[in-house]
Amino acid sequence: MFNCSQQTALERRGRMRLDSHAQPPFAPRCGLPGAIRRATSSAPSAAVPRSAPVPSQHPVRPSSGAVRCHSAPAAEPLTSPPAQPSSGPDFVLQCEETGTSIHVFGVEHLAPQPHIGEWIIRQRPQAVVVETAMGPEHGSLAGNVIRCGDPTVVDPTAAFFLRMFCQIGVTLQEFKDGDFTASPLWNQVRSSYNGEQLAYIGAFTTGAPLVFGDRPKDITYRRLFGLTTIPQLDQGFSYAAVQNYRAFMGLPPLPYDPDNLPVTEQIMMQEREAVMLKVVHQLCHNCLPQQHLQLEGQGQQEQGQGQAGYPRDLALVVGSAHLPGLEHLWRSGRWRELVGGGSSHPLAASQLLTAPPLPAAPDSDPQYGLRRGLMEAMLRLSVTREVLADLVTVLGPVPERQSTSYTAVQEVYGSPRMQLASLPRELLDRLVAGLGCDFYEVLQPMRDIRPINGGPGFSEDMVMYVRGLNFELE
Repeated sequence: MFNCSQQTALERRGRMRLDSHAQPPFAPRCGLPGAIRRATSSAPSAAVPRSAPVPSQHPVRPSSGAVRCHSAPAAEPLTSPPAQPSSGPDFVLQCEETGTSIHVFGVEHLAPQPHIGEWIIRQRPQAVVVETAMGPEHGSLAGNVIRCGDPTVVDPTAAFFLRMFCQIGVTLQEFKDGDFTASPLWNQVRSSYNGEQLAYIGAFTTGAPLVFGDRPKDITYRRLFGLTTIPQLDQGFSYAAVQNYRAFMGLPPLPYDPDNLPVTEQIMMQEREAVMLKVVHQLCHNCLPQQHLQLEGQGQQEQGQGQAGYPRDLALVVGSAHLPGLEHLWRSGRWRELVGGGSSHPLAASQLLTAPPLPAAPDSDPQYGLRRGLMEAMLRLSVTREVLADLVTVLGPVPERQSTSYTAVQEVYGSPRMQLASLPRELLDRLVAGLGCDFYEVLQPMRDIRPINGGPGFSEDMVMYVRGLNFELE
């Protein structure tokens, strides 16, 4: 590694693009000579203790010369991401055999999107399929159905929200002026809950079954841990970092390329999308094992485009990141290949609902700490802390014998520079400019240590180097 500090004059300093309304995922620190700057670590302090010992058997050593590349905020603003639809679905899929229309809504999991609930209440689809379950019982099996007063809900939190959402639905039904969404209560509800919750309320208000379309989370976690190699987890980390930085810079996501998705994306996204489409397909044909839709008394005219005995409309509410995959898999028919077994094959028999057993003796596996640390570092870039907590309940705690390598990986991959080192040169050059040095070359030691490039993933020297980046002394 070479030292660029002597090449950088204060008046010639370039810039790191910053959004005035949001912090970047991670960025090189901006500083003046003589200042001490504290960097923000991506890894929670509880998960990565600074005093943790690290092994020294991996001799990947950064250069002893300190790298001090300075930058200043950019003046120009970033572009805004495209707006979500405000009145209807993102797109509509057709089940040609039954004439059923599948209205697909993409949600940002914490954003209020009242148009989703309003569409459900006004259009009254025969079922509402959701990616996110209302509770453990609802999410224990793909295709599970929940309705108001469901006696199978025993989880206290889920039971509380079920009662609350159902009470809102009952109160909305008492509004006698026709459109429930014109009631004073809806004006309060629409701004108090996120898009998924409004979909729940819409289903309970209209009496539509609320169907869990995803596969249980523990299957995804175990497949992700047991069916990937360490370099594939490392590749997944890069993919997530690139997507995050593109979003921060106001760029569109990477083009959807179904034939070249990282293995981690295939397991975390594509497989689950295929499962959701299988559930929707069963509903189209009114053959979902958990729910037979009561449509026998509805004639062809009342059904609209739907044929007699089949639903006319279904709503599918998923995270917006799933939209490209769902549309491609349905229109290409590839979801059938992924699920396997043909259209009449039961979903429960699909290979996508199986997972390898967890390691019987993880403390004796010398690669366990590295694998577990990489998997969590990758997930931390795209999921919530609640998901990471769920992961621990499924995989169990990290064995004490593996904790040293686990925390070392967390510390190295929690470094802002490791995310920057994951970016392709052209994206990094758009993000960082005018530092007086080639920042891509500055990051080369971070790339060298990565398993995807043949490196060990961590070393004592690299951990000490990363810790030193928390302070900038001149």
